[in-house]
Amino acid sequence: MTRRRLLAAAGAGAAAFTFLGDLVTPGPATAPLPSRGSAPVAVILPQLAPRNVGRYGKPGDPLNLVFVGTEAQVVGALEEAGWTRIPLRIPAAFRAGLAELLHGKRLGAFPPMNLYRLDGRPQDLNWSQPITPITKRHHFRLWRSGWTDERGREVWWGTGNFDLDVRWWDLSHTPDPDMDAERDMIAGTLKGSRWVASLELRPAPQVPREGANDKGYAFRTDGRVLVATLTDPG
Repeated sequence: MTRRRLLAAAGAGAAAFTFLGDLVTPGPATAPLPSRGSAPVAVILPQLAPRNVGRYGKPGDPLNLVFVGTEAQVVGALEEAGWTRIPLRIPAAFRAGLAELLHGKRLGAFPPMNLYRLDGRPQDLNWSQPITPITKRHHFRLWRSGWTDERGREVWWGTGNFDLDVRWWDLSHTPDPDMDAERDMIAGTLKGSRWVASLELRPAPQVPREGANDKGYAFRTDGRVLVATLTDPG
């Protein structure tokens, strides 16, 4: 084997190891959920982190989603809107994907999603809508922020983008740089839902308007965040 092939194989192996390591374990020390107190969402929003943290501790994707409600309300609203919940770990994602194939369903729960961190914690929820199996999908991640609003409803930090293809050398998805389009698409799936009390676009001055994430993929946004306030249906 030539030196170039050896380097390529080593690089691919390292990328695969990193990808698998991201998903198999949450890390040597996962920070506890901070308790930040209660305040109106208008007060909380400017205090939320502008970006999550990706591979090797590099800045990841920017904030473009905020959900306000219980986990049951989040899950109910998104499942009714046609979103698939993706497990956080590879074995569970494989099992869920296999179950979908065996039941003749579209492959939505696989492939798994990389772990990103907020305040030292991996995401709490992953959501996907597949377009083309494996390669193309709408998706977003949600974290508990540690905040509640003035009515005691939990505030969730989120980021979503549209995966266009797979970059095979490091097993990452190539996202559409226009994150506003994905934010608006997510809002469209929730519009008129019996689980949704309100949908608003609110400015978040801390969010960068353009940049690149931890994998070098470019992003751009107008700095506004979708705030979805949820309720119990009926």
